[in-house]
Amino acid sequence: MSTLSFPGNPRSLFVVASVGVASLMALALLSLGAGSSNSSDKQRTGKRKPSRRRKPKVYLRGLYNLGNTCFMNSTLQSLASLDAFNAYVERCIALLPDSDRNSVDAAIAVQLKHVLDLLSPQLSRVSAYSPRSLINSLSHKGRWIASRNEQDAQELFQMLSSTLQSVVRNAETSLFDSGFLTHHLPIENGIVSTSQQSDGDDVAKNDSPSSSPLAASQSSFASARAVLENPLLGMAASRTACVRCGYIEAIRHSTFDNLSLTVPRAHTTSIEECLAMYTVIDRLDDFKCRHCSIVATLARVKQDIATCDSDLAAQDRTSKRAKRVAATAATLREQQRVLDDALANNPEADLPGIQLASPPPSVSTRQTMIARPPKILVLHLSRSIYLPTGGTAKNPACVQLQRFLDISPFTTTGHISTNASTPISGPAVPVNKYSAESLAEIRRRNCLYRLSAMVFHSGAHDSGHFYAYRSVKAANSDDAQTGSNNILTDSDQWFMVSDIRTVEVSLESVLDAGNGYLLFYERV
Repeated sequence: MSTLSFPGNPRSLFVVASVGVASLMALALLSLGAGSSNSSDKQRTGKRKPSRRRKPKVYLRGLYNLGNTCFMNSTLQSLASLDAFNAYVERCIALLPDSDRNSVDAAIAVQLKHVLDLLSPQLSRVSAYSPRSLINSLSHKGRWIASRNEQDAQELFQMLSSTLQSVVRNAETSLFDSGFLTHHLPIENGIVSTSQQSDGDDVAKNDSPSSSPLAASQSSFASARAVLENPLLGMAASRTACVRCGYIEAIRHSTFDNLSLTVPRAHTTSIEECLAMYTVIDRLDDFKCRHCSIVATLARVKQDIATCDSDLAAQDRTSKRAKRVAATAATLREQQRVLDDALANNPEADLPGIQLASPPPSVSTRQTMIARPPKILVLHLSRSIYLPTGGTAKNPACVQLQRFLDISPFTTTGHISTNASTPISGPAVPVNKYSAESLAEIRRRNCLYRLSAMVFHSGAHDSGHFYAYRSVKAANSDDAQTGSNNILTDSDQWFMVSDIRTVEVSLESVLDAGNGYLLFYERV
């Protein structure tokens, strides 16, 4: 009988221990052999198995709800994810003149920058923040901010945007008072105009820096142009045309910091359909066309001239009556000349002393398109429905979103149509065809955008809760890459932020949420 069958024997215990040690040594030798085999395989192939680098953990700071202030918290979280907006706020504060640093607008701008800095992504957990100081500053401009009633996120956004514009105007005044921009920077519509994109090199090249009196101020000139450019501001073009005579009024341009889009009353729609409704050609039935009025007035004047000539032919030209009729005919001929000139050159010109006829109202068309896309495109989805009873309700339509938005079908191309029944500009690059050629054209026209943040609303029309979805750019992201594959590559992280609660979510869940209210897009 083997000694292994008697565990109580000391010799048997020694044998068991010896067997265990031998087994462990064998396993170690096998492991070393496998390791050397793998090492030799790497040396033979020259390849290393790629390692999956984990993304650094990112944390976001929440904001305390100080009594129905979710509308503010969600808007601030969204704005904090926009790099161009954060840089704009910082430049506005840096440009504040000393005489304006104690103003209400300056205090709001300073507090806004402080909150935006706190809401930047962090590498460790951070506690929530109470934006009471910002609320106190805003309440000096609108008392409704400090009330505990439910407020609207878009109204807050517009207040912040107009406040920063006021800061810029004061900065413009300070720069113009210095005598520099007055002579060298043209102004259009109250906005400093730039003939080149600020992304490029705005500093004029000069072989001899001392040859021009502006050479010493080139750097300040370029920085001033960059500071005064509001990334939220775009320009819209509106056209009104008469269907009866085909006359098109002068294209009117207006600036915007957000576009309010009507959401169709449907179960499901898309952001492109909302933009199509904004740029649709509307028909107006009670339009008074100036061109038609001038044509009718000219016909009346010609008829009056014919009547005067007929009276003169039947009278003695030396009589007082004939002289009065001749004077009247001369005045009418001068009016005819002015009217002919207006029809040929500018129907909108002033016509002093001429009372225009009022022909029956005609049918006209009116359309608005985007003429100059902004760096940051803010879309407000208007969900108000006006009921026959006089009340209002919320449109619960699900608005489907895509990560990238091409607005080229809704922008002007520089070729204006003279047909009242066709769009201001013809079709451009086909939508959602992201080939290398079409991407290059869309980017050249500044029409390609990436979704960066959203304010959502849950609840009824007059009550509910605002929360935000915001993106955090990857550490190795580079917007300067121009390849089509790089442009459409998405490595950002997304978070749902509801007051002090922050949760990382997938991009798919963001795009499928459907109940968006304020959408923030950054130009690619």
